[in-house]
Amino acid sequence: MKDLYKTLGVAESADETAIKKAYRKLAKEYHPDVTGNDKKKTERFKEINEAYAVLGDAQKRKEYDRLKHAPVRPDGMPEGFDPDEFARHFGGARASAGGVEFSGDFDVGDLFSSLFGGGGAPGGRATQSWGRVRPRQSRGNDAIGQLPVTFAEAALGTKRTVRTGGGTTVEISVPPGVEDGGRLRVPGKGGAAPAAGGVAGDLYLELQVRPDPHLRREGDDIELDLPVTIPEAVLGAKVQVPTVEGPVTLTVPPGTSSGARLRLRGRGVKKPDGQRGDQIVRVEIVAPKLNPDDAETRKLFEELAERTAGNAPVRRF
Repeated sequence: MKDLYKTLGVAESADETAIKKAYRKLAKEYHPDVTGNDKKKTERFKEINEAYAVLGDAQKRKEYDRLKHAPVRPDGMPEGFDPDEFARHFGGARASAGGVEFSGDFDVGDLFSSLFGGGGAPGGRATQSWGRVRPRQSRGNDAIGQLPVTFAEAALGTKRTVRTGGGTTVEISVPPGVEDGGRLRVPGKGGAAPAAGGVAGDLYLELQVRPDPHLRREGDDIELDLPVTIPEAVLGAKVQVPTVEGPVTLTVPPGTSSGARLRLRGRGVKKPDGQRGDQIVRVEIVAPKLNPDDAETRKLFEELAERTAGNAPVRRF
């Protein structure tokens, strides 16, 4: 019986996470969109999908392990093998990793032939006699790809025109609030149906959110560290700060301490209901480094220290 664990390069004791990780790595490496439809690599891609369709499903994996280690009957089939049970366990198998279906290009009859070898079913019957375990409609390959978006596009949503595996283009909407590693499904924009009357596969796009040099996301809020000078903190100031919609003016109140959190309401991530999170600006007071030769400036700070000595913070330690 074909060793599906070997196909994915994992041990039989591998857990679900290890199997999924191995599958996703191989599926991306051997996908026809990457290999240029190389015949041998496309066949390898199909084998990878077949293996994960079984090992990625707890019930199918359990039945496969039972058949794999069962004694072999004189007809070459495992002890206890029953075609109807096989159909019940493996019917409608599809490869999926983390919610992304990479391929729907095989059926249970193909899987039977792949597992047990050869092109025929037991007893010398042609593979076609397994039609009762081919419930799925002929379906094209699913296509996968990456879609880079900016931090602002991920926060606010955007529209993009992308090229599909078939060479056509399609406009897609990236909803607001998506995160790095999230996936978009575009139905019917994958590989063409392999036969008349079939359906095209789907296109799956993995989002790659480019980090912003200043802004970071916390749930629906956006955070920013804002350095301010001692005079700005003491006297107050109006400073420009970046947001996902461009720079805005922020008021730093007089007497602001380091660590204070100033809020720009409605400047965060857009939510599904159309509301927005906030942008939180965290103040960091930056002390100047005095020039040792600048005696005048040092004297000013010494005088300031004397005049404000009564306002020193209480240190409870």
